[in-house]
Amino acid sequence: MLAELARVPAGRLERLGRPPLTSGAAPHRIIEGDNLAVLHHLQPELRGQVKMIYIDPPYNTGRGFLYPDNYRHSVAAYLALAGDTGENDDSGRLHARWLNMMYPRLLLARELLRDDGVLFVSIDDHEVHTLRMILDEIFGPDNFVATFPWQSRTSRQNDTDLSVQHEYVLAYARVRRRQQRRLTASNQDVWDRLPGFAVRPGPLIDERYSNPDDDPRGPWKLDPFDAPNRRPGLTYAITNPNTGETFWPPEGRCWRTGEDRFKELNGQGRILFGRRGRGRPQLKVFLREKAPFGEVPVTWLDGHRYGTARSGTQELQALFGGQAPFSYPKPTRLIRFLLEIATGPRDLVLDFFAGSGTTGQAVLELNRDQRSRRRFVLVQGSEPTGDARWPTIAELTRERVRRVLERDALVNQGFRALRWVPRGR
Repeated sequence: MLAELARVPAGRLERLGRPPLTSGAAPHRIIEGDNLAVLHHLQPELRGQVKMIYIDPPYNTGRGFLYPDNYRHSVAAYLALAGDTGENDDSGRLHARWLNMMYPRLLLARELLRDDGVLFVSIDDHEVHTLRMILDEIFGPDNFVATFPWQSRTSRQNDTDLSVQHEYVLAYARVRRRQQRRLTASNQDVWDRLPGFAVRPGPLIDERYSNPDDDPRGPWKLDPFDAPNRRPGLTYAITNPNTGETFWPPEGRCWRTGEDRFKELNGQGRILFGRRGRGRPQLKVFLREKAPFGEVPVTWLDGHRYGTARSGTQELQALFGGQAPFSYPKPTRLIRFLLEIATGPRDLVLDFFAGSGTTGQAVLELNRDQRSRRRFVLVQGSEPTGDARWPTIAELTRERVRRVLERDALVNQGFRALRWVPRGR
């Protein structure tokens, strides 16, 4: 694969004519060109600078995968290297062709990530197993973060014997954080500076909090008062004052505070013995205490909350007068979730299979809603669309981002439109 990278020709980025929509310096870039060549070209500038990469590469459906790439082995060369006479089943070869396309791009992508950066890749059942293997090889299995199953459709497909409703997003860190991954009161001052990638907490789910007793401290919920492990100083008897029943921590666990702190909390009305006063001790936890530390995100991404393939198409139709000039765009809610758990307000985001520009729209909308300054670099090739208005996918990418900028009047945003040109042209 390193030999394949050595064959990538040198080139330059040239500015396209139409100016960006911005009142100042354009913080974003959309680059048209072969993404392998562009990733190679960006190495000196962006190596170690990117906080998050999201890609939605072309899926290998097993129907003769093709991708325009002049730097890979041909099928004939692959057969010769493999000692294959061409009489065997094609399935392994089709996997190899897809992997030959992905491997050098992922290798270069890893070098662009910060030490606390992360890569997200959308994929389906056809290649999720092989993609895991090459990501383990490139990033190391210890830097695997999670597989996020995404409910890509909520309707039932009735024209076959099984309705497939899911795809996946694989996540790998450049360096996975080993300790203090959870943001807490004890590490909040240093959490952002700790080495390695950790998932950022999501917004608190406040519907779980209520205030049935009109507590002046605000909405609350009950948490168990026990905690993992056994520690002598946190193991003591607690008596329910309403029933006289004595409780000890469950087997293999301890109480979450020492006895003196328990008495203090009890005096503050923060220890309840169940909603009816007849159960085990529980801690009254207030919304205002928990809000700064958010909610631990989950890996199951249901379509109702994070969007589906259909809702991604509907978003595109809303921007293009009811038409969908691109097939199967990802919903912005899915990409926004990834941005929220992986990036801070000034981070750099890269998508080198930009497609219709969903990642660009998600970044712009998150900047708008959070008043943040995330930046994106989108890379998209010049594959034809068959539509005279936007003859290439790269032109469609730029047009979608322009329409979002105009719709939301984002005068402080904007992008530079660039094209990669091989040396000698």
